[in-house]
Amino acid sequence: MSFETLELRKIKQEHHAMFAQRFDPNAIVEENVEVKVPIIKPRPLIPAKRSRKEVTIEKNEESEVESSEAEISESEAESEAESEAESEAESEVEEEKEDIEKDVDMENPEKFNSVLNRFQQTISLQDKLDVNNEDKNDQEEEIDIQVHDLEQIPQPERTPFTHEDRESRMAATNIAKIDAAFMSTQRIIYDKDMTKPFKDFSKDLDPRLLNNITRQFSTDSFPIQTSLWSNILPQINNMSKISKKNFTRRIGDQLINASTGSGKTLAYSVPLVQSLINRKCKKLRAIVLVPTRLLINQVGDTLLKLCNKSSLMVTMANLDKSLREEHEKLIINEPDILIITPGRLVDHLNMQSISLINLKFLVLDEADRLLNQSFQNWCTELLTHLSQDKSSIDSLPGNIIKMIFSATLTTNTSKLHDLNLYNPKLYMMDSIKLYNLPNGLKEFNLNIGTAKSIYKPLLLFKLIQSFLSGDFTARKVLIFIKSNEAAIRLQSLLSIIKDSFSSNNDDTTNTTTYFIDSINSNNTKLINKKILTNFTQSTNDNVKQILITTDLMSRGIDINNITDVVNYDLPISSQQYVHRVGRTARANNSGNVYNILIGKGEQSFWSNHIDIDLSRNVDTTVDDSISSEVIEQLTSENEATYMECLNIFKQQQQQQQTQGSS
Repeated sequence: MSFETLELRKIKQEHHAMFAQRFDPNAIVEENVEVKVPIIKPRPLIPAKRSRKEVTIEKNEESEVESSEAEISESEAESEAESEAESEAESEVEEEKEDIEKDVDMENPEKFNSVLNRFQQTISLQDKLDVNNEDKNDQEEEIDIQVHDLEQIPQPERTPFTHEDRESRMAATNIAKIDAAFMSTQRIIYDKDMTKPFKDFSKDLDPRLLNNITRQFSTDSFPIQTSLWSNILPQINNMSKISKKNFTRRIGDQLINASTGSGKTLAYSVPLVQSLINRKCKKLRAIVLVPTRLLINQVGDTLLKLCNKSSLMVTMANLDKSLREEHEKLIINEPDILIITPGRLVDHLNMQSISLINLKFLVLDEADRLLNQSFQNWCTELLTHLSQDKSSIDSLPGNIIKMIFSATLTTNTSKLHDLNLYNPKLYMMDSIKLYNLPNGLKEFNLNIGTAKSIYKPLLLFKLIQSFLSGDFTARKVLIFIKSNEAAIRLQSLLSIIKDSFSSNNDDTTNTTTYFIDSINSNNTKLINKKILTNFTQSTNDNVKQILITTDLMSRGIDINNITDVVNYDLPISSQQYVHRVGRTARANNSGNVYNILIGKGEQSFWSNHIDIDLSRNVDTTVDDSISSEVIEQLTSENEATYMECLNIFKQQQQQQQTQGSS
């Protein structure tokens, strides 16, 4: 082997050892080989800010490196051109030497002065930071830290939250809602003592009308009648003489919030008749909107009595007749006052059966229920036709008087804005509660535990017996239940219970009988009307009339001789409760309400969602003592008899199903 080959191998070994040590510190290097390993300096922890001079120096150094590399590459190209004929071993030796020269150039510190300067600045900054941190630690150690035990922050004394506090909060909330809803409305407050003899209105009422009121109705006015008539009758009489065109704007719209049975029908009927009783020609000047056909006849009877011995014509929409037949009747005889439901009114407006060009009064009876109905979008249709018909003579706002009546008017304020009210006045009781109950109403709660809930129909029968037994006067009991199907089932089961217990009763002296019936949608309209007539017109003191119904009869039914109301199922709201109990204690008469409450859930619902909104007389409270009297009558023998009644009821239901399927 030649000397040049050995020398070349030695150079290769040194070269590989050097790069192995550089890139792999753990690599094993031969001891005899001495290799100069370039020192790799650590990266600074905090980079120092570079000055412009350093940047320019560094750029100059980089340009020098690039020029030197260019010179080397040119020399390599010349040497390669001259030694093309040399062997491959000699070319490898030259390439290894050039690599070694480059490595030696990389170790030249003069080319990396800027990097070294930055590293030194970083070290100096770290030393300063360490010194400052040590000084701060020394100062913190010198400060005396005072340690205290953990103590509770003083709290204000807690006062128990009573039922009166909750009532006051609810009352404040209710007042705030009313204030916000009727911000731009003039409020007129009346109380229960505002009664007045009808004769005191002799200056404001036509003698014929006053005679009809005193002869057909009572002698004294109710509070809402006194308040409304005192404000509106003088204005009607004065403005009708001065300006018949603008008297509607001077009076404005009337919003009346009055409890059920307080004389609302007579309250709006009297101003209508007084305004029209001296009219010269017959034109449609007043429309009374009611939610049901039962109310049509009720309101019609009142207005017919008031119009006696006058030439006013009152027409009641007959929903049993065809629309075409009624259309022809209205075309031939245009009435002064029309009593109708919203859906039928829209039909006649579309058929042009009537014209609203001369209309002066629009009355909404049971307004909350009317505004919740959307039959043919009646509210929008009515106002559109009214604007079109009135445009030829008077298109300005306030061209008619709107009279809105409801027992729960203050809780249905959002939909009142759709009526485009003009200068409205709100009549309401002086109370912080939402609703006012009749003065002669007495309330009783029957609290039943959940374990006894299966005996609820039996307890209902025991309850009826408790307040009807030994009473030799005519009593009429109205029982409210949640659904139509439940009313039918309860009627059948209650009749079976009545027959079973009357057969087991050994007391032959007790001649009281119970007549139980129900008004439901399974009956025809004729049958329901007959049932209602028998219920209202019965005068036999020994027969106790019991009528089971849904909320269909909770509104607008003017039956003054209902003595007792039973809420077999609680209503869904205090608003619905007011309408139910308003079927009794009407026209300043007395009446009783019995609420059956099952378990703590219904008792809590009664306290928190119904009772909290009701305003009563100062001396009136809800009596719970009847609970023990009724439950004590529930013996084991009664329970066994009741289970037999349930079996009989189930057999009857099965027979009806088989007959229906066959």
